[in-house]
Amino acid sequence: MAWGWGVREGLIRHTRPLLGWLMALALFGAILLIDVFSPPEVDFSAFYLVPVIWLTWCRGTREGLGMALFCGVGWYLHVILSGRYASSEYYRLWDALNKQLSYLLGAWAVGALRREVLLQQDLNQKLQESKAEVRELKGLLPVCAWCHKIRDDQGEWHTMEVFLRQRTGASATHGICPSCLERADPELGSLRASDS
Repeated sequence: MAWGWGVREGLIRHTRPLLGWLMALALFGAILLIDVFSPPEVDFSAFYLVPVIWLTWCRGTREGLGMALFCGVGWYLHVILSGRYASSEYYRLWDALNKQLSYLLGAWAVGALRREVLLQQDLNQKLQESKAEVRELKGLLPVCAWCHKIRDDQGEWHTMEVFLRQRTGASATHGICPSCLERADPELGSLRASDS
């Protein structure tokens, strides 16, 4: 997998703070540069979401919201300094607030998605660990009717305890069920039944 693009081992968990911010600022600078040299009729304000989404995905919602504020203020300052026409400064401010809100909402939405992806990753990892621990017996087990040993796939006979331990990792404990106890010692069995 390419560096950093995989969700499992990539950006979402392993981007260092400085690297994430440097990349986001580089993206912001590139978009601002394109915006500065484009004609006034062409609006690049939607592209300012790219560094916001990048930083939110790499570092989290809090840092993404910080980048959203930075991009909103940067876009507004660029519009003022470039001298783009606006019939009223209130309309320009209204436009800037709309864009700022969209950047903040973008950061919040990507942050929520990031949290869900991380949660899903953790759940998948726990599921894989649980599956590795569980070993299941399937099919029919050939059991001796007399001694209760179990025959494995190679034709060898094993006690139930050994067979279970080899196949599942489980250990067996021993006791006597009430009906066997009564058969083995009828007097003791009837005493235990009366105690219950």
